[in-house]
Amino acid sequence: MNELLFLFISIKYKINKECDSVKIAILMNRVSWEIKQLINEFKKKNIDFELLNNQRIYFKLNNEKDLIEKYDVFLERSLSFLRGLYSAAILELKGYKVINNYECLNLTGNKLLTSLKLIENNIPTPKTCVSFRNQSAIDSIEEEIKYPAIIKPIIGSWGRLVAKLENYNCAKGNLECRKSMGNVLQKIYYIQECIKTNNANKPTDLRVIVVGDQCIAAMGRFNPKDEFRSNLAIGGTAENVKIDDELAELSLKAAKAVNGEIVGVDLMEQEGDLKVIEVNGTPQFRGITKATNINVAEKIVNYLEEKFN
Repeated sequence: MNELLFLFISIKYKINKECDSVKIAILMNRVSWEIKQLINEFKKKNIDFELLNNQRIYFKLNNEKDLIEKYDVFLERSLSFLRGLYSAAILELKGYKVINNYECLNLTGNKLLTSLKLIENNIPTPKTCVSFRNQSAIDSIEEEIKYPAIIKPIIGSWGRLVAKLENYNCAKGNLECRKSMGNVLQKIYYIQECIKTNNANKPTDLRVIVVGDQCIAAMGRFNPKDEFRSNLAIGGTAENVKIDDELAELSLKAAKAVNGEIVGVDLMEQEGDLKVIEVNGTPQFRGITKATNINVAEKIVNYLEEKFN
């Protein structure tokens, strides 16, 4: 029954009929696990909401609040970065409140822009270089980063196309492949130092979920055997991590730097010091919910209810 309901373009739940109740639109392009959890929490609290599939609707480009329904806020949960980004830009021009807003989505969706904003706010990050030609990329590694180095697409998620460059031949071959790709973004070489984790009992990296001005959950991720990446989408595992003062302070500072209200902050430890790797403006939270037993969806819905009621 539920699966059939999710096939509709727009699903309306009008449980609370009071005219002064908050109404939230969840902007999405696919009903993910996270959206199903949010739906459950909205229903528990009798909060009026609607699912809007941004692949099935169109926007008139103007500065009028011309959507038929009255919304207090749009919760941007698109799996597609560009669809979410442009939807947020259009909705904000029309005068609607979007979480996260266009500025946050634009910054966090681009690793280069995220790094610049973190550095601007004196937030520690790994040593990073950017170049636009193969030879200058090689030079940046050999003169600044050193081998092994990590190369990442500036736009991308779930660890896709992230590669470890062990030596000159590895770097040369990887760069040649990227140069031949049709996507111009793959020709922007974003290269970071490789932060090594020598203790197998310590996580490869950390993910902290920030909601408003609170760090609500944190997990440590471990890379699978023979893999340097720790993304859960490619087989990484996770466990609960206690949020101490240092972790909380740095995560909140990173969220504020990108003007984020609901974000995931990724960090790594280097010689005892934490460094922010990136910030995710539309964080998935299935893995961290299971690793910590913290109901992240409930925390998000509570935040929206308190903010807009």
